Amino acid sequence: MKFDLSRARFIAGMAALTFFSTAPLASAADQYPSRSIEWIVMWSAGGGADTATRTFTKYLEKELKQTIIVKNVTGGGGAAGYITARQAHPDGYTLVTVQGDLAKFVPAKLAPIKIDDFTSIAGFAVQSPILLVRADSPWKTLSDFIAAAKDKPGQLTVGVSDIGGVHHQPIVLWSKAAGIKLRAIAHKGSPQMNAAILGSHVDAISSYIRPAIPYLKDKTLRPLAYFGPKRPLALPDTPTFKELGFNVVLNQPYGMGGPAGLPDNVKAVLAKAAAAVNANPEFQKDLAKLGLEPYAVSGQELRQDLVDSQADITKVMAILRSEK
Repeated sequence: MKFDLSRARFIAGMAALTFFSTAPLASAADQYPSRSIEWIVMWSAGGGADTATRTFTKYLEKELKQTIIVKNVTGGGGAAGYITARQAHPDGYTLVTVQGDLAKFVPAKLAPIKIDDFTSIAGFAVQSPILLVRADSPWKTLSDFIAAAKDKPGQLTVGVSDIGGVHHQPIVLWSKAAGIKLRAIAHKGSPQMNAAILGSHVDAISSYIRPAIPYLKDKTLRPLAYFGPKRPLALPDTPTFKELGFNVVLNQPYGMGGPAGLPDNVKAVLAKAAAAVNANPEFQKDLAKLGLEPYAVSGQELRQDLVDSQADITKVMAILRSEK
């Protein structure tokens, strides 16, 4: 067979072109991250999600050796931030705070946003609502409050952030379990709830520990029970609803996620870095200062917590609809 020099040169050239065009891409993937990362938070700067995220990313930057730019994309009850993150290219350079409110959109029919629109990578912090009353109130225990609620059905009021929201959900489930009727009063946030309880405009509030710390320290407010799975580190004398006989637990987890379809190597790098941050004693101390609990779970565990939360929210919505 006659040797075709031109054809041989063409084949060799194509082989070289293929090598040099694919090699840099493979190298870039292997070296992730090779540039700065944008991290989307769907709530305002200074809020709970923002503060928890910035605390975590401060340490994550050191592990990844790259800058992480936290971007607040607010609106639509968190929908705007989640949609922006969902639409990003799944290459690991756009991350998002995957938190407990992601589970609310489907059961509450708020927006077409699903848990599996995102890749859950790892958890890093968690908090749960706590039921608080004024320290000068007649209710020293949860049993006292339940007895009063039974004496005055539908008259005792509980301040919450929003109807059907993270602070209201456990109140609905607990009220059902306790056989009592309470009236929920919606507020814009923790500052407004604090003002309401301090001014005796509501009988109790379902809030987080962090915004209540000043009033707990000066003994203006009294904790009755905690909706977490175990007693809070910041208030070890406060019992959980579960240990008091009510199987109502609500976690508000904060985790690291990205758009669905993140490459395995990217997930592995991020999961390893998250594990290092979660094991860092300094990070754990910073969480404690914020009234947050450690939440060193895998992406699979984070996703399952969100699925479980979605089931609870579905129950809450059914109860609320039945009471209309």
